[in-house]
Amino acid sequence: MMESTEVVAAEISNLIVNTQTMTLATLNSAGVPEASMASFIYEATSHQFYTAVSMLSPHTTHLAAKKPTGIMIIGDEQGAPQVLGRKRVSYTCDVHEIFRESESCHLLYEQFTTKFGGIMEVLFELPDFHVFCLRPISGRYIAGFGKAYTLKGDSIAPMGPNDIRKTAGS
Repeated sequence: MMESTEVVAAEISNLIVNTQTMTLATLNSAGVPEASMASFIYEATSHQFYTAVSMLSPHTTHLAAKKPTGIMIIGDEQGAPQVLGRKRVSYTCDVHEIFRESESCHLLYEQFTTKFGGIMEVLFELPDFHVFCLRPISGRYIAGFGKAYTLKGDSIAPMGPNDIRKTAGS
């Protein structure tokens, strides 16, 4: 049985706020995919994610190209009743950089330091760190076996097997 959209929205929010890292899926200039891990801050009001990453990481160059980027936030293996049925949310996002000199960037630095501790103060002093905003366009939430939802804007819609086959290539 599928849950109400309010319950699903609360589950997604709980997963996001209780997770510290996300998986990034980016494409290089040749179209080759690369997966990586990054810390993030989530702004619930605007439904945007922010990440601070080093230019030494290939995904930073990919993000700077402002191409759509995939992200996934997934529940902890240790707390999952069944590791293959872990709750997870994934989004395709628009990307734009938040420039270091901006007031927004300074506020985000403070939030990163609060969430991740003093290491962020050290990292933000390094000139190669950049902050990016990832704004979800669409997504999918998997709440367990047989519980999948499509996400677009404020819309949450249950998916069935036929829906998954239709979107498997997207």
